[in-house]
Amino acid sequence: MRFRFAGILRKYNRPYTLVRDAGGAYVGGKWVPSPPERLRLSGVVQPVSARLRASEGGNYTDTDRMLYTVTTHASGERIEHQGVQYTVAELTEREYSDVNQYLLRRVVVNAPV
Repeated sequence: MRFRFAGILRKYNRPYTLVRDAGGAYVGGKWVPSPPERLRLSGVVQPVSARLRASEGGNYTDTDRMLYTVTTHASGERIEHQGVQYTVAELTEREYSDVNQYLLRRVVVNAPV
């Protein structure tokens, strides 16, 4: 039995952008990357609750977000919301619902590898 929650989310849906690398091509023997492909989608992006941050021993930060959407994403995909880029870090299997839940981690440009 699947519950249909997409109708409830429709009221709170806001646009976000899926950013995909479009690859590139060799031009004159040099690799020239193509500009990223940007796909506009909609969903609900919420901050991670303080209770979840505390219960997981500080594994989550204030910059992490939860995404609720009917669109399916893969781990590692890049999401842009309100000018900030996030990476899909965790997928939550929800066999009982038509809404998917994802943990988004903020992309930090200057983070050490």
